[in-house]
Amino acid sequence: MDVPGTGRQPGGQPVELPYEEITAPEYTALAAALFTLDAGGPDGTVLRGSCPRCGAVLAAHAAQAALRGLRLRSFPDAVRRMAAAPRTGERVEPMRCTCEEPHPGRPEGRTGCGASWTLLLTTQPD
Repeated sequence: MDVPGTGRQPGGQPVELPYEEITAPEYTALAAALFTLDAGGPDGTVLRGSCPRCGAVLAAHAAQAALRGLRLRSFPDAVRRMAAAPRTGERVEPMRCTCEEPHPGRPEGRTGCGASWTLLLTTQPD
């Protein structure tokens, strides 16, 4: 039996989760704790962390080089914010798992476990 939302069995053993297009407020909270922002490298700004559902290690390029940090927004708030103009110095970044790990039922041509979440990126120092 897996620990809900973690892709891990008790004791930390990985579970082969089935593909499911899903999101949850917990994914945003966990991703905010798991992801870091690497700025200024040869590849530009990169978000690095683990998928909050399956635990796979991910890296995604961020569009803005002047980002300074990550801030947490609950999923319902992030959805509302995506529809509204962002505050100065903030950008809501939709994210999804893009792992290559096996997930039964994943549609052909897709990657990831199906999880999606949002991060609030900011140019303001923490």
